[in-house]
Amino acid sequence: MTKKSVAVSLLMVFIIILTACSSSQEPEIGDVTIRLRGLQGPTSMGLAPLVTNAQAGEEPFKVDFEVVASPEEIVPLLIKGECDFAAVPANLSSTIYNKTEGEIVVLAINTLGVLDIVERGNTVQSISDLRGKKLYASGEGSVPEYVIRLLLEKSGLDPDSDVEMEWLSEHSAIVAKLEAEEDSVAMLPQPFVTIAQKQLTDLRLALDLNDDWTELIPEAGLVMGVLVAQKSFVEDNSQAVDAFLDSYEEAIDYTNNKPKEASEMIAALDIFNAAVAEEAIPYSNIYYEDGNDMKDSLSGFFALLHGMNPQSVGGELPPETFYYGAK
Repeated sequence: MTKKSVAVSLLMVFIIILTACSSSQEPEIGDVTIRLRGLQGPTSMGLAPLVTNAQAGEEPFKVDFEVVASPEEIVPLLIKGECDFAAVPANLSSTIYNKTEGEIVVLAINTLGVLDIVERGNTVQSISDLRGKKLYASGEGSVPEYVIRLLLEKSGLDPDSDVEMEWLSEHSAIVAKLEAEEDSVAMLPQPFVTIAQKQLTDLRLALDLNDDWTELIPEAGLVMGVLVAQKSFVEDNSQAVDAFLDSYEEAIDYTNNKPKEASEMIAALDIFNAAVAEEAIPYSNIYYEDGNDMKDSLSGFFALLHGMNPQSVGGELPPETFYYGAK
């Protein structure tokens, strides 16, 4: 074999090796389409600028975005692998992790506490002022109940004797109670507080429970919403995932800093009514956190919920590998 033929043979082998290596690499970010699903309300509001930009071709990746009616509809989509990313209630992320036996990861926190204490009066200035009062609320046996019970206990109140809690099935039923009774007090989430205030002009936002949580339970975040992803998608598209998260943080900053512009995007994507969203954004604690800080906030919250009811997080606490980017 001549030197020339040897050189040609080596070149061919080198090309074959390069081709094999390139075929195993991740797809180019521009070729990646992320199937993203969200819910109506604060957990999806911060996505609106990102999705709007992606639809206009201004992001390095593509996004297929849909809003679904309830968390229960997102669960089968994730379990069956019919969406790649989803914005979901925080505790549901742990439940889905357990249901899929570890096939999802949490990418980022997107919403902190959205629960408020409202009243038709001016008597509630702190959690301790709820002593002896009737409190209307919804969410019995779920996160809202666990949150208010923990805050009452940390404030030195017995949730079972010091406060009369009346649990109703819907937010509209709470508003009806508030309308019928002067000096009434309730726990409502945003943006329904904003909606209720349009109906009841004397309804006062007495307490943002996220503030009380930060003061009374600093060891854990009051995390209401997160972004989760299919583990297999993340492993195959890590560059696109990281690019998405960079844009997501910018989108949440934009939402908080420019609520009017963001609310128009929110309405266009059918996430929520523009006028309500614009007013509610400053009170909705739309927030971005990832990596180790996310893990500390979220794992602490999960531990508290697990202590009250293990099934609230799917029975078991997720391991460290659940938290994307944490070390």
